[in-house]
Amino acid sequence: MSTKQSFMKSFSHSVKKTFTSNSAHKAFSSIACVLVGLLIGLIIMICLSPGDAFYDFGMMITGGLKYYELEGFGNILATMAPLLCCGVGIIFAYKTGIFNIGAAGQYVLGSFGAIVFALQFKQHWTICVLMAMIFGALWAIIPALLKVFCNVNEVISGIMLNWIGLFFVNYSYQTYLSKLVDPGNSFKTLVIASNSPSSVLPNFGADSTVIGNTFSCAFLIAILIAIAAYILMEKTTFGYQLKASGYNRHATKYAGINAKKNAIITMAISGAIIGLGAALYYLAGVEEWSSQVSNVLPQVPWNGIIVAFIAQLNPIGAIFGAGFLSIISVGSTATSQSAFPKEISDLITAVIVYLSGLTAITLRFIPWIKAKLKKKKEGEPKEMALSVDGSKGGK
Repeated sequence: MSTKQSFMKSFSHSVKKTFTSNSAHKAFSSIACVLVGLLIGLIIMICLSPGDAFYDFGMMITGGLKYYELEGFGNILATMAPLLCCGVGIIFAYKTGIFNIGAAGQYVLGSFGAIVFALQFKQHWTICVLMAMIFGALWAIIPALLKVFCNVNEVISGIMLNWIGLFFVNYSYQTYLSKLVDPGNSFKTLVIASNSPSSVLPNFGADSTVIGNTFSCAFLIAILIAIAAYILMEKTTFGYQLKASGYNRHATKYAGINAKKNAIITMAISGAIIGLGAALYYLAGVEEWSSQVSNVLPQVPWNGIIVAFIAQLNPIGAIFGAGFLSIISVGSTATSQSAFPKEISDLITAVIVYLSGLTAITLRFIPWIKAKLKKKKEGEPKEMALSVDGSKGGK
């Protein structure tokens, strides 16, 4: 066999192995969920307004990239950064056996740490980001401690702490930190860019009149965090111990792994990443915190759960999931609002999430189908091998 033939055979074998791996099956399942979800969304739009459906559907998919040219692209990246961090934080906890439903509370406390240190203490953006991570981590440790020492389910404590965190932050702004709030602007916090310029995330010197005021290094930080989380979970001994503790804490106890400590560390890291997402949102100037809206939790951490499941609980896949949600979210604002509200993108993402729940069933059937096909292929020669008198041979 020549060198060229050997190389081609090795290359084809590698490609076949890649496309038949479990990771490839998950990726194909996610892509199928997205495509089917988009198709269902298009059908709903046709039912609501047939004349505007196809144009507005196209604007929703590509409008974010075309809307005001580069400004739309800057808005997509600004929206993507906090989404990605929330998704990665939820994935990190979930992979270690903890469903971090308290992400919204950790996001709220992270925003509180970033905004207070920006407006109250006029700190550099790096300090504000660090404090957001610390606040998020400390709030995430509470349900971990309740789970480890009091056997309280993290879902129950996480949901309750979401509202406690929200009311605590709003009460703090309305009373002790009222000077940070502009009462003439719907009780929103002061604009960070004009009150503490050093606290704003750098934008690589980009012209804000071209790419928008929200463009910054936030998306780059979020992508680096996603890559770091993947390496930590999949390529390190520490990550293996965290996942093992989540799968079976009783077995890991006999292996010498401290499952209680690992659960607390896991939630601290998850909360820190989610708190970072809040800092990347508010320090980029996407919007200001409104202390008057005291009965509504931020939508971004909830969308982070959507990103996690679209990505099949893979931090690298979360990059693409967050990018997709950001594109249709920004693109929905470019549609003709008279025919379809911008919430149509939320409807489509909801359909995709429901379909993502079915991928687990699909993945269970793939090995069964492959085994059946392999068995059938191996049995064909025996079935076709006939003796001279016409009877089946091969026995």
